[in-house]
Amino acid sequence: MSSETSPYLRQHAADPVDWQPWNDETLKLAREMQRPILLSIGYSACHWCHVMQRESFQNQEIAELMNKHFIPIKVDREERPDLDHIYQRASVLLTGHGGWPLTVFITPEAKPFFAGTYFPPQDRFGRTGFAAILQQIARLWEKERDAVEKAADEVTAAMAEELMPAGAQEFVPLRDELISQDWAARLLEDAENYLLEFYDERNGGFGTAPKFPSTGILKFFLQRSRQAPILLEVVINTLNHMAGGGIYDQLGGGFHRYSTDDRWLIPHFEKMLYDNAMLVQVYVTAYQLTGDLRYRQIAEETLDYLLRDMWYPCGAFFGTEDADSEGEEGKFYLWTRQEVIELLGEEMGDVVCAYYGIGRADSLVDGASVLHRVVSLDALAEQLDMSIHEVDSILQSARLSLYQRREQRVRPARDEKIITAWNGMAVSALAKAGSVLQVPMYVEKARAVASFGLTRLRRPDGRLCRSFKGVPSSIPGFLEDYGYFVAGLVDLFKATLEPFWLDAGLNLMELAVQLFWSDSSRTFYDTEPGDNLLFRPSIPEDESYPSAVSIMAQNLFYLQNLLSCRAEEKLELLLNRHVEDMRRNPWGFAGLLTVLDLAQRGLREFFVIEPAQGGAEPEILNLLQTAYLPEGIIYRGNAAPYQQGRFHELGMGKTAVEGKTTVYICEGQTCYPPITDPAALRARIQNSSLDAKKDPVLPVL
Repeated sequence: MSSETSPYLRQHAADPVDWQPWNDETLKLAREMQRPILLSIGYSACHWCHVMQRESFQNQEIAELMNKHFIPIKVDREERPDLDHIYQRASVLLTGHGGWPLTVFITPEAKPFFAGTYFPPQDRFGRTGFAAILQQIARLWEKERDAVEKAADEVTAAMAEELMPAGAQEFVPLRDELISQDWAARLLEDAENYLLEFYDERNGGFGTAPKFPSTGILKFFLQRSRQAPILLEVVINTLNHMAGGGIYDQLGGGFHRYSTDDRWLIPHFEKMLYDNAMLVQVYVTAYQLTGDLRYRQIAEETLDYLLRDMWYPCGAFFGTEDADSEGEEGKFYLWTRQEVIELLGEEMGDVVCAYYGIGRADSLVDGASVLHRVVSLDALAEQLDMSIHEVDSILQSARLSLYQRREQRVRPARDEKIITAWNGMAVSALAKAGSVLQVPMYVEKARAVASFGLTRLRRPDGRLCRSFKGVPSSIPGFLEDYGYFVAGLVDLFKATLEPFWLDAGLNLMELAVQLFWSDSSRTFYDTEPGDNLLFRPSIPEDESYPSAVSIMAQNLFYLQNLLSCRAEEKLELLLNRHVEDMRRNPWGFAGLLTVLDLAQRGLREFFVIEPAQGGAEPEILNLLQTAYLPEGIIYRGNAAPYQQGRFHELGMGKTAVEGKTTVYICEGQTCYPPITDPAALRARIQNSSLDAKKDPVLPVL
């Protein structure tokens, strides 16, 4: 393990367990020795992974059992999401649940027959200890191997049905059937109603504890809220509760991974780049749709956290921060009333404790409190007989003092892997925030991350790698790496209108289609062909974030008129392939439902044609780049950088009217009358769908 680049794997280098990496050599060793494999999958920020390491993997007696009877393999789930996906499904089939650390016993042919998550070292609280499990499985393998292998075959067959894409149903053209017959509209409305059944009106969010941000559902609701305003109310209520809860770091910004309760109060304290990048996009969109400065503030504070605490100076973001510090979960983030009073004095300390709920029984973790907002500024000012300005001033000063004191504590460990997919999400977050909030620094950081990815997250043959830790990983990029990095490049193009980023995205998208698309199954695989896996998975469901299949579908939608891979046809095939999935399980397919909504609306292309004597009207560009146009993409059709390569035809047949900056809005094979007046453009883009019956149209030239 000491030679591995993964910080998580290196953490296990000193274990007495003879850990091996997952590779051809290790699998060959298991087959030669005819030993079962003990597969342990975790990640650096996982609290219970650390607990199991301390209790079992660093226990000499348990390590001897593992080394004697098994081939122990340790996997970092962040480096190998493919293995994690496959064997999480095995755990669900065998036990009804999954999670981390994931502990799976598999045959030398990699077929699973026993699984679980955390095990105590010895029998405890009615749970069988890990030592006893090792002995029982070793005995079974020795004495009842035929039965074990038969069970493994049955589990593997069941997994294949779930993870491998079966032949798709007969293709039905999306526009002819889904859209013209309103199938898509009905499906989308049914999905909304289904998801609303899980909405927690009192606390925001969906479902019960543990409660996750569910960014895929939030993005779907925001996009659909133009037709159904109640969906915006649902999102706003959720964002307000999250921003005021303990899941949000009230001092340093950024979100923890999930809440252990249904009130967003006590979090699981690890922080993930992907959660924060996705939530920045959600809060920025909420700001676009409402103008509420609170959402802008949360987006900016979250980006400040990422740029301060997760930034790699060469131009990328690290992956995660641990839940633990000094061996205790959440210790870095917790406060006692005594600590606050000693630091701030009694008068200021009382205000802070009242505002953040410090000392309240419901906020305590091991005697200390998670900061969360329990009262509004208005109510607290009235309660203290002070002005709102006075209370706000006290809280701002106190917050800075608490933050500075907290910085003197031992920080949680940081996993300094750079994950390609997650950095693609960060490019999207920075580009969208920079464009909408008009903060050029965010766009510059997005450029830096995109440049890092295009140069340092590549293999010699031009393909993406999964990660970077000092050097590019030997692990090839997965579908999500291509999907999210291309999406980041598209969003950066939208923010800058610089065709370099769009061209890079198109090249990677063409490559991704070659590597992952299946004509027979009409969907994408998650891995490149030819890896040492039990089978090649295709997982269209959303998990911690929208699925790789859904983000690839989104890319096909935006790039359909520029790609050479028959993108529009592939998008139709893919959406039809997963219609029943979306109908059956909206919760797991919010990502694809969001793309289906885009496809129903149709791509709207905005061509900005500049007058011969000068550049584009700033007001028009600003209006287009700050508006909420989820189905839109903007081109500066006759600007100099567009007059070469694949972009040179974008402005053909379109001219500036009366020497003014002119906008042509096109859908499908028609373009609408040109617009030169910013007020008229504003009115046009505020209308969520253009009505061809009312507007004369121009043919696309």
